Amino acid sequence: MFGKMKMLVCLVAAMAGTAQAGVIGVGGFTAPTVIDFENALAGPIGNQYSALGVSFTNFNLDIYATSPAPPSNVALKYVDGAPEIDGIITFASVMTRFGADASTNPEDDTFIDAYLGNTLVGSHFFDTIGDGDTGSFIGVEFLSGFDRLVFRTIPVVNGALALDNLRFENVVPPSPVPEPGSLMLIGAALLGLSLARHRTR
Repeated sequence: MFGKMKMLVCLVAAMAGTAQAGVIGVGGFTAPTVIDFENALAGPIGNQYSALGVSFTNFNLDIYATSPAPPSNVALKYVDGAPEIDGIITFASVMTRFGADASTNPEDDTFIDAYLGNTLVGSHFFDTIGDGDTGSFIGVEFLSGFDRLVFRTIPVVNGALALDNLRFENVVPPSPVPEPGSLMLIGAALLGLSLARHRTR
């Protein structure tokens, strides 16, 4: 009986938690590290920003507009005209939030897969626009944390995805406050535990 009650308490506590993933807007960051690529060298970006704890795979330096601002240096996922190649951003430590100004071909959409080690922690779809002249903001938050993001464009025109003004941070969320209904369930479970212990005496 005690084991069943313990399981009930654990289940109720899990139900009282908050969502572990979501889309985050440009104003949803606290104190992120920001990369605008203005000091990047021509060619593959690779480890040019390793001092900030981030590296890039299949992203090259180019010039595009990813927002209403004028064109500027960006990280461009477009490798030898091969649209099936994914762009990867790897972090030296665990992050919980990522965002960037993005531009794709109008026909393409952007998918982000977040990994912690080899475990997929979540994915998000963004209806991105721009055609290199404008863009939209893409941002994700995974409270479980991630250390690698994989970027895909689907359906593929040519696989191009331009990113600028990257921001990333690791913010530990506050402990969730249980809702009144959850508190009542926890109270009922604890009362049941107390009664079960009283009967076994």
